[in-house]
Amino acid sequence: MKAKWLPTGKTAKWIEILVAIGLIVVVMFWQTGAFAGGKIKPGRTSLPGAAGGAATLTVQSVEVPVVYKAVGTVRSRTEIDLSPRIVARIQEIKVRSGDRVTKGNVLVKLDDAELTSGLRQVAEHVRQARAALDLATTEQERARKLLATGSISQQAFDLADSNARQARAAFEAATEAQKSAEAVLGYATLVSPIDGVVAERLADPGDIASPGNILLRVFDPTRLMLDVPVREGLVTRIKLGEQVPFHVDALNTNLTGEVREVVPSVDPGSRTFLVKICINETPALMPGMFGVLQLPIGTRRALTLPANCVQRVGQLEYVRTLLDGQPRQILVRTVPAADGKIEIVSGLEAGMQVLAW
Repeated sequence: MKAKWLPTGKTAKWIEILVAIGLIVVVMFWQTGAFAGGKIKPGRTSLPGAAGGAATLTVQSVEVPVVYKAVGTVRSRTEIDLSPRIVARIQEIKVRSGDRVTKGNVLVKLDDAELTSGLRQVAEHVRQARAALDLATTEQERARKLLATGSISQQAFDLADSNARQARAAFEAATEAQKSAEAVLGYATLVSPIDGVVAERLADPGDIASPGNILLRVFDPTRLMLDVPVREGLVTRIKLGEQVPFHVDALNTNLTGEVREVVPSVDPGSRTFLVKICINETPALMPGMFGVLQLPIGTRRALTLPANCVQRVGQLEYVRTLLDGQPRQILVRTVPAADGKIEIVSGLEAGMQVLAW
């Protein structure tokens, strides 16, 4: 038998290198498309489905309104923060955020045990002062009669009269102290000052309430307004009493309001002035929502087309135009326009022919 030839270690290494180089060359030819078939030849190709009966429109330049938009915040003209006038523990809070309340409804009750005890003591002092006044008055009348008959001296009458005056003063002071104690006891109950809605609850039973500590916020939903910062260049276009439109995105609703106030001061940071627009009562509209003021400030020329003339592929937008009698696809950029149309920002010129998709 003949012996088989086996490559030595050095020869095997060269073979591996040549095979690797051959694979690299094959990959390079494959990436350049040398093995691909059915390549598209250079030139223009008509779009499929471009039927001769497709609707054709001429791109025209038209006048469109220029609308200035500014974002504002809905607020209530009547918004009240309820805060106690005494330091006491909260015993009960009868409402929560979103509850409707009427004027005079009890909202918060504070611990009034100490105040009630103090009122009882003051009431007892009033009764004692009243009894002392009755006695001093009786002595005063008796002394006056005795003085008339000469049975007592003038000095004795003056003493009885002075005692009566002091008793009356003490009674009046005790009465005022009772009124003050009753008023302080009334501070332990917080009632709603208006008909409205609880916007926010900031405390719970068991908390310590103190003056300046806000417990509840209540607003009137029938007295809402939109606060809008407007650039200073438009200060002459805003008139008091003017009806202006705005849009509330949260409700997807267009509303109108009356310009009620224009703050005569410009913010040096943003170069804007504040406009307050009165809003009629609107269901579901709440303070804190934002509205977009839409103020017409003129017109401009623009290219508009029906929406069905534009096809969107991902984030790209295309229209079909007629070039040399053949439909061609052109990349464009658009923005929404009025009346369900779109505005062509770039890609087309006035007079071009456009096909509907």
